[in-house]
Amino acid sequence: MGLANKMFSGMVWSALERISVQSVSFVLTIFLARLLTPTEYGTVALLLVFISFSQVFIDSGFSKALIQKQDRTSEDISTVFIFNILIAAVCYILLWFGAPFVASFYEAPLLEILLKVLSISLIFNSLYAIPLTLYTIKLDFKSIARVNFIATLLSGVVAIYLAFEGFGAWALVWQTIIKSVLTAVLMWYKLSWKPSWVFSKKSFNSLFSFGSKLLISSLLNKLVNNFYAFFIAKMSTRDLGYYDRGTRFSDIFYATINAVFENVLLPGLATVQDQRDVLVDHTRRIIKMAALMITPLFFGLAVIAEPLIKVLIGEIWLPAVPIMQLICIARLITIVSGINMNLLYVLGRTDLALKQQYLKITVRVILLILALPYGIVYIAMAELVSTSIHFFINTYHPGKIMQYGAANQLSDMKSIFFAGLVMSIVGYFSMYLVSNDILKLVIAITSSALTYYGLVVLFKIEEMNLLKSKLTGLIRAKKK
Repeated sequence: MGLANKMFSGMVWSALERISVQSVSFVLTIFLARLLTPTEYGTVALLLVFISFSQVFIDSGFSKALIQKQDRTSEDISTVFIFNILIAAVCYILLWFGAPFVASFYEAPLLEILLKVLSISLIFNSLYAIPLTLYTIKLDFKSIARVNFIATLLSGVVAIYLAFEGFGAWALVWQTIIKSVLTAVLMWYKLSWKPSWVFSKKSFNSLFSFGSKLLISSLLNKLVNNFYAFFIAKMSTRDLGYYDRGTRFSDIFYATINAVFENVLLPGLATVQDQRDVLVDHTRRIIKMAALMITPLFFGLAVIAEPLIKVLIGEIWLPAVPIMQLICIARLITIVSGINMNLLYVLGRTDLALKQQYLKITVRVILLILALPYGIVYIAMAELVSTSIHFFINTYHPGKIMQYGAANQLSDMKSIFFAGLVMSIVGYFSMYLVSNDILKLVIAITSSALTYYGLVVLFKIEEMNLLKSKLTGLIRAKKK
């Protein structure tokens, strides 16, 4: 199978994995949002920030280092496996002893025991980090799909039961732990690789030279991404619940699509990292196809945000509507922008990625600090503005190295974005034809989809035909 077809096949399976998992997660979220309060959601959202920071240390960029390294050895893999477990144990101990200080700072005694229990998930997350990396290297997203689907479904069902029985925030804590345990068990069940329990200093130094820059970059990114949570939670965990819920709807789709590109781009494009013309050609196709698929999705979600939230989780969550609308557009930009970051990883230029990260963080922190006194809607606005600036920062080095920067990329996507804008206008005004929220959703989605497809055909955007042909070829290949 050629690289383009192999990558496309990997993207399809990765997409199926994320769609199946996120679809289940989406349905479970609806039930949980009706059983839990914004305050309970905000409480656990705050704690998950500490877990996500710990996860960055556990990985330390080694997963991407293993994927990028074409001559990886069994010693390399075993070294990373041992490192993951050791760092997870250290993070768990730190969070255990730090939990009382977190509870004291936010004046919420319950946070202490919740954080101590929730931190158990880190140990199990470290156990499946290497299996997940090995499946990704082989582009075996079919196995990943099955594991994540089962773990998400079973943990979600338990969470709904606990929420119905009045466990409150504990329902979300146990959902996280159970999912981690099930994922670890199922990942290892099908894996042929076994750890040799060898820790090689040479392997560690080799991989860390690549991963250390990713570690710093990821830490800084996590800090800024979750900067708002620390301050919003201090003012009101209820507002953090609204903000978390507003971002969650868009992030369900963002996580799906972004994971597909991150999972496939690095292992796929790494094989042609020394063929610059081929790399640029693949990148151009990927960016145009990505824009074609995500533009109607995120523009459409922004349009139907209000009736969607009212129908699915109730009017109590209406303050999350403007958050969702702003974050939807921000996430669209982030996906395209992130493709450029992956290019630097493919080229092994994590040093340039780190330099860009410093600049992006400076922009983001300044805008966030300016927005904080005005509330959660202005924080979401700051996110959108900073994300737009980040696009130009992310495309700077690919523009210099490969002569395919922001101007070229925007030119390639201009017809797609115009179609998305017209689609949004049509969808927005079509909702005024009826008063029923369900009918608003049906009419807006239908009119938007027809408008977008018609404009794509009218503008003769060739990626649509390319997408159709690749899907047809993939279906035929599977039948054989």
